[in-house]
Amino acid sequence: MPPTITQAHPPLTLDEISALIGEFQSTSLEGKQGIIRRLIDVHPIMNLQWGQDWRYRRVRILGEDEVPETVDELIWRRNVPAKLGRANPHGFQVLYLADRLDTALREVGATRDHVVIAEFQILPGKSIRVAPVGELTQIQRTGRGFLSGETSSAITKMLNVCAPAEAKALLIADAFLLECLTNASDDYEVSSTVARGIFDKVEEINTISYPSRRQFGAINFAVRVERFWESWGLSSVRRAQAIHLAQGYYSLTNVVHVDGIANAGNLRWRFESDESEISVLQLGPLWTPQPRTDRHSGFPRGLIADS
Repeated sequence: MPPTITQAHPPLTLDEISALIGEFQSTSLEGKQGIIRRLIDVHPIMNLQWGQDWRYRRVRILGEDEVPETVDELIWRRNVPAKLGRANPHGFQVLYLADRLDTALREVGATRDHVVIAEFQILPGKSIRVAPVGELTQIQRTGRGFLSGETSSAITKMLNVCAPAEAKALLIADAFLLECLTNASDDYEVSSTVARGIFDKVEEINTISYPSRRQFGAINFAVRVERFWESWGLSSVRRAQAIHLAQGYYSLTNVVHVDGIANAGNLRWRFESDESEISVLQLGPLWTPQPRTDRHSGFPRGLIADS
Protein backbone atom coordinates (compact mmCIF):
# COMPACT_ATOMS: atom_id res chain seq x y z
CA MET A 1 0.00 0.00 0.00
CA PRO A 2 1.22 3.56 -0.68
CA PRO A 3 2.27 5.59 2.36
CA THR A 4 -0.26 7.82 4.08
CA ILE A 5 0.23 11.57 3.84
CA THR A 6 1.71 11.68 7.35
CA GLN A 7 4.06 8.80 6.54
CA ALA A 8 5.24 10.63 3.42
CA HIS A 9 5.42 13.97 5.29
CA PRO A 10 5.93 13.19 9.00
CA PRO A 11 4.57 16.07 11.11
CA LEU A 12 6.04 17.22 14.38
CA THR A 13 4.78 15.29 17.38
CA LEU A 14 1.77 16.65 19.24
CA ASP A 15 4.01 17.64 22.15
CA GLU A 16 6.42 19.49 19.84
CA ILE A 17 3.80 21.39 17.91
CA SER A 18 1.80 22.25 21.04
CA ALA A 19 4.94 23.67 22.68
CA LEU A 20 5.87 25.74 19.64
CA ILE A 21 2.40 27.23 19.29
CA GLY A 22 2.23 27.82 23.03
CA GLU A 23 5.38 29.98 22.97
CA PHE A 24 4.51 31.76 19.73
CA GLN A 25 2.83 34.90 21.11
CA SER A 26 5.53 35.58 23.71
CA THR A 27 8.52 35.20 21.40
CA SER A 28 10.22 37.82 19.23
CA LEU A 29 9.38 38.46 15.58
CA GLU A 30 12.46 36.50 14.59
CA GLY A 31 11.30 33.66 16.84
CA LYS A 32 7.81 33.71 15.31
CA GLN A 33 9.23 33.60 11.81
CA GLY A 34 11.46 30.69 12.80
CA ILE A 35 8.47 28.72 14.11
CA ILE A 36 6.52 29.35 10.92
CA ARG A 37 9.43 28.26 8.74
CA ARG A 38 9.94 25.11 10.81
CA LEU A 39 6.30 24.13 10.37
CA ILE A 40 6.29 24.86 6.64
CA ASP A 41 9.46 22.82 6.23
CA VAL A 42 7.67 19.61 7.30
CA HIS A 43 4.10 20.48 6.27
CA PRO A 44 2.74 19.07 2.97
CA ILE A 45 1.69 22.10 0.91
CA MET A 46 -1.58 21.16 -0.75
CA ASN A 47 -1.92 22.73 -4.19
CA LEU A 48 -4.30 22.41 -7.11
CA GLN A 49 -4.12 22.80 -10.87
CA TRP A 50 -6.54 25.65 -11.47
CA GLY A 51 -7.91 26.73 -14.82
CA GLN A 52 -11.63 27.19 -14.41
CA ASP A 53 -13.55 29.87 -16.28
CA TRP A 54 -13.92 32.52 -13.59
CA ARG A 55 -13.32 36.27 -13.36
CA TYR A 56 -11.09 37.57 -10.58
CA ARG A 57 -11.50 41.17 -9.45
CA ARG A 58 -9.10 43.92 -8.45
CA VAL A 59 -10.19 47.36 -7.21
CA ARG A 60 -8.35 50.62 -6.65
CA ILE A 61 -9.88 53.70 -5.03
CA LEU A 62 -9.58 56.81 -7.22
CA GLY A 63 -9.72 60.53 -6.73
CA GLU A 64 -13.01 62.16 -7.71
CA ASP A 65 -11.76 63.21 -11.15
CA GLU A 66 -9.08 60.55 -11.62
CA VAL A 67 -9.34 58.34 -14.70
CA PRO A 68 -6.64 55.67 -15.20
CA GLU A 69 -4.97 55.90 -18.60
CA THR A 70 -2.93 52.69 -18.79
CA VAL A 71 -2.96 49.06 -17.70
CA ASP A 72 0.01 49.84 -15.44
CA GLU A 73 -2.34 51.85 -13.22
CA LEU A 74 -4.46 48.72 -12.67
CA ILE A 75 -1.76 46.24 -11.69
CA TRP A 76 1.46 46.36 -9.65
CA ARG A 77 3.80 49.34 -9.48
CA ARG A 78 6.59 48.74 -11.95
CA ASN A 79 10.22 49.39 -10.97
CA VAL A 80 9.15 50.19 -7.40
CA PRO A 81 10.00 47.76 -4.57
CA ALA A 82 6.87 46.08 -3.25
CA LYS A 83 5.59 47.29 0.10
CA LEU A 84 4.94 44.78 2.86
CA GLY A 85 1.52 43.11 2.49
CA ARG A 86 -0.45 40.22 3.91
CA ALA A 87 0.97 37.73 1.43
CA ASN A 88 4.22 39.41 0.43
CA PRO A 89 7.32 40.56 2.33
CA HIS A 90 9.11 43.78 1.39
CA GLY A 91 10.38 43.66 -2.19
CA PHE A 92 8.40 40.55 -3.21
CA GLN A 93 5.60 41.47 -5.59
CA VAL A 94 2.23 39.77 -5.81
CA LEU A 95 -1.01 40.87 -7.43
CA TYR A 96 -3.97 40.65 -5.06
CA LEU A 97 -7.22 39.46 -6.61
CA ALA A 98 -10.62 38.67 -5.10
CA ASP A 99 -13.23 36.04 -5.94
CA ARG A 100 -16.07 38.58 -6.31
CA LEU A 101 -16.56 42.29 -6.80
CA ASP A 102 -18.01 42.86 -3.31
CA THR A 103 -14.95 41.14 -1.85
CA ALA A 104 -12.55 43.37 -3.78
CA LEU A 105 -14.45 46.52 -2.73
CA ARG A 106 -14.49 45.41 0.90
CA GLU A 107 -10.76 44.64 0.84
CA VAL A 108 -9.84 48.20 -0.18
CA GLY A 109 -12.27 49.69 2.36
CA ALA A 110 -14.56 51.39 -0.17
CA THR A 111 -17.51 53.19 1.44
CA ARG A 112 -18.67 55.88 -0.98
CA ASP A 113 -15.72 56.12 -3.32
CA HIS A 114 -14.81 56.41 -6.98
CA VAL A 115 -13.10 53.18 -7.99
CA VAL A 116 -11.60 51.42 -10.98
CA ILE A 117 -12.53 47.76 -11.29
CA ALA A 118 -10.31 45.44 -13.31
CA GLU A 119 -11.24 41.83 -14.01
CA PHE A 120 -8.75 39.12 -14.90
CA GLN A 121 -9.18 35.59 -16.25
CA ILE A 122 -6.88 32.65 -16.77
CA LEU A 123 -6.03 32.45 -20.48
CA PRO A 124 -7.64 29.70 -22.61
CA GLY A 125 -5.56 26.54 -22.49
CA LYS A 126 -3.56 27.81 -19.51
CA SER A 127 -3.69 26.97 -15.82
CA ILE A 128 -2.14 28.09 -12.57
CA ARG A 129 -0.92 26.21 -9.52
CA VAL A 130 -2.78 27.47 -6.45
CA ALA A 131 -2.16 26.62 -2.80
CA PRO A 132 -5.32 27.10 -0.70
CA VAL A 133 -3.95 27.72 2.79
CA GLY A 134 -6.00 25.97 5.48
CA GLU A 135 -7.71 23.63 3.02
CA LEU A 136 -7.14 20.49 5.09
CA THR A 137 -8.62 22.14 8.17
CA GLN A 138 -11.61 23.42 6.23
CA ILE A 139 -12.31 19.95 4.83
CA GLN A 140 -11.91 18.23 8.19
CA ARG A 141 -14.26 20.69 9.92
CA THR A 142 -16.93 21.21 7.25
CA GLY A 143 -16.59 18.33 4.80
CA ARG A 144 -15.80 20.65 1.89
CA GLY A 145 -12.74 22.71 1.09
CA PHE A 146 -12.46 26.31 -0.05
CA LEU A 147 -11.42 25.20 -3.55
CA SER A 148 -11.30 21.39 -3.52
CA GLY A 149 -14.91 20.86 -4.55
CA GLU A 150 -15.70 17.26 -5.37
CA THR A 151 -12.26 16.05 -4.31
CA SER A 152 -12.95 17.04 -0.69
CA SER A 153 -14.35 13.58 0.11
CA ALA A 154 -11.18 11.93 -1.21
CA ILE A 155 -9.07 14.20 1.01
CA THR A 156 -11.26 13.30 4.00
CA LYS A 157 -10.56 9.62 3.35
CA MET A 158 -6.86 10.39 3.00
CA LEU A 159 -6.86 12.00 6.46
CA ASN A 160 -8.88 9.16 7.99
CA VAL A 161 -6.28 6.51 7.14
CA CYS A 162 -3.52 8.38 8.98
CA ALA A 163 -2.57 7.50 12.55
CA PRO A 164 -4.89 9.63 14.74
CA ALA A 165 -2.12 11.49 16.59
CA GLU A 166 -0.28 12.25 13.33
CA ALA A 167 -3.46 13.42 11.60
CA LYS A 168 -4.18 15.72 14.54
CA ALA A 169 -0.66 17.17 14.44
CA LEU A 170 -0.99 17.73 10.68
CA LEU A 171 -4.32 19.52 11.12
CA ILE A 172 -3.03 21.66 13.99
CA ALA A 173 -0.15 22.85 11.81
CA ASP A 174 -2.53 23.53 8.93
CA ALA A 175 -4.91 25.54 11.13
CA PHE A 176 -2.05 27.47 12.72
CA LEU A 177 -0.53 28.49 9.38
CA LEU A 178 -3.95 29.68 8.24
CA GLU A 179 -4.34 31.69 11.45
CA CYS A 180 -0.93 33.29 10.97
CA LEU A 181 -1.71 34.24 7.37
CA THR A 182 -5.11 35.74 8.17
CA ASN A 183 -4.27 37.15 11.61
CA ALA A 184 -6.74 39.75 12.83
CA SER A 185 -4.00 42.11 14.01
CA ASP A 186 -2.85 42.60 10.39
CA ASP A 187 0.71 41.69 11.41
CA TYR A 188 2.07 41.44 7.90
CA GLU A 189 5.58 40.58 9.07
CA VAL A 190 4.06 37.31 10.32
CA SER A 191 1.52 36.66 7.57
CA SER A 192 3.96 37.34 4.74
CA THR A 193 6.38 34.81 6.23
CA VAL A 194 3.76 32.11 5.67
CA ALA A 195 3.16 33.12 2.06
CA ARG A 196 6.82 33.47 1.14
CA GLY A 197 7.62 30.15 2.82
CA ILE A 198 5.00 28.41 0.68
CA PHE A 199 6.19 30.07 -2.54
CA ASP A 200 9.79 29.14 -1.74
CA LYS A 201 9.02 25.53 -0.80
CA VAL A 202 7.06 24.60 -3.94
CA GLU A 203 8.38 26.45 -6.98
CA GLU A 204 5.41 25.44 -9.16
CA ILE A 205 2.99 27.34 -6.93
CA ASN A 206 2.32 30.77 -8.40
CA THR A 207 -0.84 31.61 -6.43
CA ILE A 208 -1.87 31.40 -2.79
CA SER A 209 -5.54 31.57 -1.84
CA TYR A 210 -6.88 32.34 1.61
CA PRO A 211 -10.17 33.38 3.26
CA SER A 212 -10.83 37.09 3.37
CA ARG A 213 -10.69 38.53 6.86
CA ARG A 214 -12.86 41.50 5.85
CA GLN A 215 -15.59 39.66 3.91
CA PHE A 216 -17.10 36.56 5.52
CA GLY A 217 -17.02 33.50 3.27
CA ALA A 218 -14.97 35.18 0.53
CA ILE A 219 -11.63 34.16 -0.94
CA ASN A 220 -8.59 36.23 -1.90
CA PHE A 221 -5.75 35.26 -4.22
CA ALA A 222 -2.14 36.44 -4.11
CA VAL A 223 -0.51 35.85 -7.50
CA ARG A 224 3.22 36.11 -8.12
CA VAL A 225 3.90 38.74 -10.76
CA GLU A 226 6.76 36.84 -12.43
CA ARG A 227 5.40 35.46 -15.69
CA PHE A 228 1.92 36.70 -14.72
CA TRP A 229 0.90 37.48 -18.30
CA GLU A 230 1.85 33.98 -19.47
CA SER A 231 -1.25 32.62 -17.70
CA TRP A 232 -3.53 35.62 -17.15
CA GLY A 233 -5.37 38.12 -19.31
CA LEU A 234 -7.31 41.31 -18.59
CA SER A 235 -11.00 40.88 -19.43
CA SER A 236 -12.67 44.18 -18.47
CA VAL A 237 -12.12 47.58 -16.88
CA ARG A 238 -14.81 49.83 -15.36
CA ARG A 239 -14.87 53.08 -13.45
CA ALA A 240 -17.73 53.70 -11.03
CA GLN A 241 -18.80 55.13 -7.72
CA ALA A 242 -19.08 52.30 -5.20
CA ILE A 243 -21.51 52.76 -2.33
CA HIS A 244 -21.37 50.41 0.64
CA LEU A 245 -24.93 49.46 1.58
CA ALA A 246 -24.34 47.19 4.60
CA GLN A 247 -22.70 43.89 5.56
CA GLY A 248 -20.23 43.94 2.67
CA TYR A 249 -22.78 44.50 -0.11
CA TYR A 250 -22.35 47.36 -2.59
CA SER A 251 -24.13 49.25 -5.33
CA LEU A 252 -22.45 50.95 -8.29
CA THR A 253 -23.44 54.22 -9.96
CA ASN A 254 -22.02 56.31 -12.81
CA VAL A 255 -20.46 53.25 -14.44
CA VAL A 256 -18.30 53.77 -17.53
CA HIS A 257 -16.38 51.12 -19.42
CA VAL A 258 -13.11 50.63 -21.26
CA ASP A 259 -13.96 49.37 -24.76
CA GLY A 260 -10.42 48.92 -26.05
CA ILE A 261 -6.83 48.56 -24.90
CA ALA A 262 -3.91 49.39 -27.14
CA ASN A 263 -0.91 47.17 -27.58
CA ALA A 264 1.08 49.54 -25.34
CA GLY A 265 -1.55 49.32 -22.61
CA ASN A 266 -3.39 52.62 -23.14
CA LEU A 267 -7.04 52.43 -22.10
CA ARG A 268 -9.83 53.68 -24.38
CA TRP A 269 -12.82 54.77 -22.33
CA ARG A 270 -16.42 54.84 -23.45
CA PHE A 271 -17.71 57.69 -21.34
CA GLU A 272 -21.44 57.14 -21.82
CA SER A 273 -22.72 56.30 -18.35
CA ASP A 274 -24.19 52.80 -18.04
CA GLU A 275 -27.49 52.67 -16.16
CA SER A 276 -26.98 49.01 -15.27
CA GLU A 277 -24.61 48.42 -12.37
CA ILE A 278 -24.18 44.74 -13.22
CA SER A 279 -23.25 44.99 -16.91
CA VAL A 280 -19.62 44.31 -17.79
CA LEU A 281 -18.12 45.11 -21.18
CA GLN A 282 -15.93 42.11 -21.89
CA LEU A 283 -12.79 42.55 -23.96
CA GLY A 284 -12.26 39.91 -26.57
CA PRO A 285 -9.82 38.35 -26.74
CA LEU A 286 -8.36 38.78 -23.27
CA TRP A 287 -5.71 41.52 -23.26
CA THR A 288 -2.08 40.66 -22.60
CA PRO A 289 1.01 42.77 -23.33
CA GLN A 290 2.32 42.38 -26.87
CA PRO A 291 5.60 43.57 -28.40
CA ARG A 292 5.18 47.03 -29.85
CA THR A 293 5.77 47.38 -33.57
CA ASP A 294 6.22 51.16 -33.58
CA ARG A 295 6.59 54.14 -31.29
CA HIS A 296 2.97 55.28 -31.64
CA SER A 297 1.22 55.43 -28.26
CA GLY A 298 -2.34 55.23 -29.61
CA PHE A 299 -4.40 52.25 -30.77
CA PRO A 300 -2.77 50.50 -33.76
CA ARG A 301 -5.38 48.93 -36.04
CA GLY A 302 -5.99 45.29 -35.27
CA LEU A 303 -4.61 45.54 -31.73
CA ILE A 304 -7.73 46.82 -29.99
CA ALA A 305 -9.66 44.28 -27.95
CA ASP A 306 -13.29 45.22 -28.52
CA SER A 307 -16.33 43.80 -26.77
